[in-house]
Amino acid sequence: MPHRYRDLHPRCHEYRTKNIDKTQYPTIAENCTTISWEYANETNNFGNCVNITKDDEFMYVTSNNVPDFYMNLYCPIGLGFGYCTQSEKDKGTCMFPNLICGGDNGPGALKYGDVWVPNEANYKIPLKGNPTRSDRPGDMYDAETVGGEKTIGPSTGVAINGIGIQGPNDAGDFSIDEGGFQLACGGHVTPPLGNVAPGSDPGPGGPPLYHFHKSPECLEPFKNASIGYAHGAQPYVHAKLIGWAMDGFKIFAYQDVDGAAPIVDECGGHFGPTDTGEIEYHYHSRPIVPYHLACQGPSLSNCARTQRGTNFCHPGCGADVCVQPGTKEGDLREYLDKWDQHGLTNIP
Repeated sequence: MPHRYRDLHPRCHEYRTKNIDKTQYPTIAENCTTISWEYANETNNFGNCVNITKDDEFMYVTSNNVPDFYMNLYCPIGLGFGYCTQSEKDKGTCMFPNLICGGDNGPGALKYGDVWVPNEANYKIPLKGNPTRSDRPGDMYDAETVGGEKTIGPSTGVAINGIGIQGPNDAGDFSIDEGGFQLACGGHVTPPLGNVAPGSDPGPGGPPLYHFHKSPECLEPFKNASIGYAHGAQPYVHAKLIGWAMDGFKIFAYQDVDGAAPIVDECGGHFGPTDTGEIEYHYHSRPIVPYHLACQGPSLSNCARTQRGTNFCHPGCGADVCVQPGTKEGDLREYLDKWDQHGLTNIP
């Protein structure tokens, strides 16, 4: 008789849009949802499929949740071991107490570790985030408040390759680093629960779902600065786009203008020029918690009220609104006036 596992992380399903109009979304080829890890390689983009369309207000993303790079067999703690930290076991909060990596755990569970199983995902994201909304900061997992949709509940956004960007914690209340999990390219797969009824939902309750938590440093926007100056790296320009948060704000790689460190708020975002020179509120990926974002900003020094359980807020810049040094005030005011001339009055 298959084991049943407790879903102690309601965000896996609570924030998933229950009913979406699939006709709004672009399609992907039929073989995108049947490709297997064993046959994914550089000749077929490693099995990755993503299609993005736009209308006047929203971007629509359809992907198969397969990374566009090679993924090694994965066991979070080691072959023959389980999927929970010792602290989770001690507290009785382990979601998968009887699951052993390398066992017969259904689709995606192989003899020497777990691999991804394709599963179609959909994201509807505003083309432009509004930093003057009166309900900011927002919950990092929310999509509905800004008119968005998503079929992967714990995603806080989506990367340029169609892979969901999840929050800083894994299934429990520990960040990836605190839990001691080692993630190649910032991502991994969820535990293989395909043998657990009903076994149809991606993530907890279904086959292994690939996703990011930390910075996906193998993607081109990160390599743009890291491959070495003699090889064409550009470490002294604003980082390139790596994805979009569910609130419509863009997420960029590490560096800001002139290669400077971004001065961000508690959510992980700030106002300033991007790689195009345009002033806007945006997030930056970073190698420390919250990795991408802890709330939907601007934070206005209120990130903590958006957290449920462990507080993953960034320490921030010490002000309600964080503006990257060197940003021209006139350009910033012009950007804000597009939304609400009186929406943000606490700019330092």
